[in-house]
Amino acid sequence: MERAEVRQARETIRRVENHLRQSHVNMGAIEESIGMVDVIHHPYTHLATVNYVTPRRKTAWVSNSYIEQGIDYLREQGRRVRVRFADGLFPPIFARSLRDLDLTLETETSLMVYRKVQDHLDITLPPDVQFSFVTNHESMAIWWYVWRNAFYNVAVSNVEPVYIGQAMRDVYLGHQINIIMYKNRFPIGVSRVTLHEGTAHIAAHAIMQEFYRPEWDKTLRLVAMDAALTEGCDLIFVSGSDDMTRTRYRELGFIDSGSIVCYADTKAEIEDVLHDTMAQSVLII
Repeated sequence: MERAEVRQARETIRRVENHLRQSHVNMGAIEESIGMVDVIHHPYTHLATVNYVTPRRKTAWVSNSYIEQGIDYLREQGRRVRVRFADGLFPPIFARSLRDLDLTLETETSLMVYRKVQDHLDITLPPDVQFSFVTNHESMAIWWYVWRNAFYNVAVSNVEPVYIGQAMRDVYLGHQINIIMYKNRFPIGVSRVTLHEGTAHIAAHAIMQEFYRPEWDKTLRLVAMDAALTEGCDLIFVSGSDDMTRTRYRELGFIDSGSIVCYADTKAEIEDVLHDTMAQSVLII
């Protein structure tokens, strides 16, 4: 890889990381600087995604002594110890230093990115399928229905929870877009896109199983991408997808771009309030 390509790849990862940090703050997490690390912690939930230590922005290396300062502070908040970072921004020895602190790899979430090629996508809607954007609390209630209903195929980010409870605030502030897919006026799918300084994250995607069609699934993703481009984003990313979903996104022009890793103290007595993968991806306040 040429030097210019390396710089672009690192800049892409930084933009993704900044997007995720801001999204956690938008959900109510507190970001505090402790030495050379930042500690992100949420006052109302133990959710792993919004409680962690991470190196300060634009740092190429952080010693264990600084990591330990952040760890001690996170423990004081009553949270399980976690250190989260983008692996493409640090050398492999950094991960080894975390293992020296008795932390073990807990999760590794893949990232895929799409760079803008054109201002709008050419989308052909299937017959009897329409789309609308959530603009009020009544239509936003579809997310409650999705989480409480077992009849949806749901894909959720492992690094940005779906925040249910105050989402309309972020819609009004321009931080997110929620798209509903209808068939003959019946809501059969929903997608959430979060926005931050020219980046967009397709954070959640769900289609009712009874109505699932590969072409409809693809169309919902394309509509989400087009909505992000319309908002002026030149970088769109997805995270935590399975192999089949990654294949679908590659067909849409996404490329693999590293991962977000999390090291944790799995021996700690502090228990997380939520355990399963789906619960870890939803923040309800």
